[in-house]
Amino acid sequence: MTEKQAGGSLIDAVAILAIAVLFVILSLPGDWVTALENWVKSLINLPQRPPSPSWFPTDKVVHVILFLATALPVTLAITARVRQRQQHSESTSPSAPQRPQQVPLEKRRLRIDQVGTTAFVLMLILGVLSEWIQSFVPGRSADPLDLLADLIGSVLGIALAQLLSDSRR
Repeated sequence: MTEKQAGGSLIDAVAILAIAVLFVILSLPGDWVTALENWVKSLINLPQRPPSPSWFPTDKVVHVILFLATALPVTLAITARVRQRQQHSESTSPSAPQRPQQVPLEKRRLRIDQVGTTAFVLMLILGVLSEWIQSFVPGRSADPLDLLADLIGSVLGIALAQLLSDSRR
């Protein structure tokens, strides 16, 4: 296994872990979410602060952060796989003749300019699925505004991943 393949495997594992953590957190009952929030605050010794104003959408901010944190490694993993395949296809010699009915390799594979769209569609599916799951969880509900927050976080995560992957080139 080459160093680039190992890096691809690591980012794949991080992406899968991020998706798993996302679903665990979004599947917690409402009272567990409060307990988890209090536990995290106690771990990092956050000072007591006044409660958020009633108009402040804390829940939506959490959705944006969770989906940003998931979209980032997912997009990086897709990008790594696409680049790995491009390098592999460039390194193999085109000496073997293709069968006439066979679709050329470059038309069957995901191109680097399609990574953002692919990641967005995947995150949209995850967002819809998470809202559907929440409709069955006590103390939680499916909310179209949560899905909007999920998509905003996804777009931010995808954009950040593309900036990071472009800077590594």
